[in-house]
Amino acid sequence: MASEFDTTTKLLLVLTGFMALMVLLIAYVAIFRTEDPLLAQAAGETAKTAEAAPAADCDASTPEGSAKCPPGQYCMGDKCAPIDDLAICGEGESCRDCDCEMPLVCHQMRCQDPSKLERAPLECARNEELAKAVRNLQNKCASRDKSLGDLVSTRSCTPADWEQLAIDDPQFDLILAAFPGRFSVHYPTGLPKKGTNWPTKTVREHYKQQIRRFKEELSKAKQVFVIGRASPDGDRQENHDLAVRRMDMVTQIIGEIVNEGLAETERKQIPIQPFAMRDAKPLNPERFKKSYLDVQDKPGDKTPSPVVAWDETNQKRMQSLLDGAIDLKDQSSRDWTELFNAINRVVLVVPIPCDGTEYKPPKTILDESAG
Repeated sequence: MASEFDTTTKLLLVLTGFMALMVLLIAYVAIFRTEDPLLAQAAGETAKTAEAAPAADCDASTPEGSAKCPPGQYCMGDKCAPIDDLAICGEGESCRDCDCEMPLVCHQMRCQDPSKLERAPLECARNEELAKAVRNLQNKCASRDKSLGDLVSTRSCTPADWEQLAIDDPQFDLILAAFPGRFSVHYPTGLPKKGTNWPTKTVREHYKQQIRRFKEELSKAKQVFVIGRASPDGDRQENHDLAVRRMDMVTQIIGEIVNEGLAETERKQIPIQPFAMRDAKPLNPERFKKSYLDVQDKPGDKTPSPVVAWDETNQKRMQSLLDGAIDLKDQSSRDWTELFNAINRVVLVVPIPCDGTEYKPPKTILDESAG
């Protein structure tokens, strides 16, 4: 019994002493408020860093002087400064000065989820000439007066903007030459005219049948330029009115073709940009051929002839003259004059497959998408 009593007494004394030690420690911390880094760390606090050492001297004016800074620092003026780690930004934040956290991508200067982005059509992403033409149009559109908050794309401009840009820029036709699926719709002298039954049902059906060849490009387009050129048929106002009637006819036919076979609820509004270039210089046959007929064929696919006329005979006649039946540089022949008049009684149609705001994945992803 005595032995058990001694053991219990000793245990109580040890516990009492330990508790007294803890009380003294707490009192010490409370009175002197001296932080032990280990205790602070255990409490979830960050230990105070030692006071930074003085910045090392350097000389940014020479490579040797700049090299004096230790790793992780760069020379700024005459002192070494630490290189800040690039910040990581989340979805919706500006990525101008940071990296987007994975798997976000920096698009339109914002970190965005690539799965939610509209991707550039493959032909726009892989065809550099086409992509360059879209950027040119986008830049020209941006040169117009826009609100600061506008997201500038090729769809930001109005038909009036495009009309002025097309007239002001002598290279506008060559920019449009980069777009596949473009075609030209030609008309007889002075037609269509108010108060007449032209086009007849047969003529209109021929136009529609020929334009239908471009249904795929028209259906996929982000917007479609429908451009009425100045017609050599009358005074300035008369030519403008004639160009508008021709554009209206082409616009109506395009809408019918794109929505063929679709239910009423599935039909879509075609994003057409119609504008008449009544003050533009007439097209020279040689330039017309270069800008609108020299269409590169897709691999394994023959591009349809881009010339559309009011009947088969005139269509073949125009195509033959443009394909080399006459010397396009010789302006003295009757055939040249006939061709000159025919190509300027025209509505030019240019489907634009992208607007410049779409997300373009890295090349490796494009290669995988292509198969």
